[in-house]
Amino acid sequence: MTETKSFFRKALDAIIEGRERQAQYHIDRYNFARRDLDKPSR
Repeated sequence: MTETKSFFRKALDAIIEGRERQAQYHIDRYNFARRDLDKPSR
């Protein structure tokens, strides 16, 4: 699942550059996408 890797890659890059808010944004997007995938599709 390369998409999750890119979320964490971006979040890590943001953290390293001292942009915690942007990192949190990427993590939130990742969690949102995962919640979407976990939903049973009707």
